[in-house]
Formats: sequence, C-alpha cells, structure tokens
Amino acid sequence: MNKDNILEYLENNGLTDVDIIREEEGLIVATAFYDFDDEEMEAAKAYAEGQITDEEDAEASEEYLMNYLVDLAVDNLGEVFEELIDEEGVDAQYLTYEMDPEEPDTIQVAMLFSKGDLDKDLEDILDELEM
Repeated sequence: MNKDNILEYLENNGLTDVDIIREEEGLIVATAFYDFDDEEMEAAKAYAEGQITDEEDAEASEEYLMNYLVDLAVDNLGEVFEELIDEEGVDAQYLTYEMDPEEPDTIQVAMLFSKGDLDKDLEDILDELEM
C-alpha cells in the first residue's frame, strides 16, 4: 500500500486538507474535506428552491440544500473510492460527518485504507480515537 499514491490520488480528486490521524502496518486512517465547486453549489441551491412550497421557510430550504450536498458528496466520493480501490489494490471505507450550516461549501470525510481485511470498521477506529 503506497501512502503517497493514495494521498496524491485523493488530492487530485477533490479532497483537501488530508490529515493522517493513524498509521500502522497495512492501515491508514485519515480525514479530509470534500469541497463543493461552484456548479455543485448552484445545482444544490436550484434544487432546494424547487422543493420549497409557499408554506415552507428558509429553514426548509437549508435542509433541502444540505441533503442534496451530502448526497452529492457521497456519490462523488463513492466513485473516487471505487477507482482508488481498483488502482491501488486496497480496501477502503469512508464516512461523511454532519455538515456545518455555517460552511455549506465543504464536508468533512473520514477514511480508512487497508491492505487486506480488517476485523474493525472505520466507525470502531474513530470511536477508539474519540473522534
């Protein structure tokens, strides 16, 4: 498992501020941010505006916006991870954290890369690290 290749691949595919929080033989746990580009933000805003009825308010619009962005990030990250698994021959897991309404243009992601099967999953490891 080549850590440098993995980090470079993540950064080349829209993830920023990649931070390795645990590294052992055959295991890397990291966090990063998926930053939405202008087109993604505009699409999310258009979707949210289209979902609101006259009775709903700005809070409902924000909820539609956040849900759209989370779904978009999960879809895009899924594609990135599928390609990374194929190219690097690693097992990988990821999860997204809850979005911060104050920063709707980014979402934090936790990631696990391993060479071979693990007895633990990403959530268990994050619990151990108290994250």
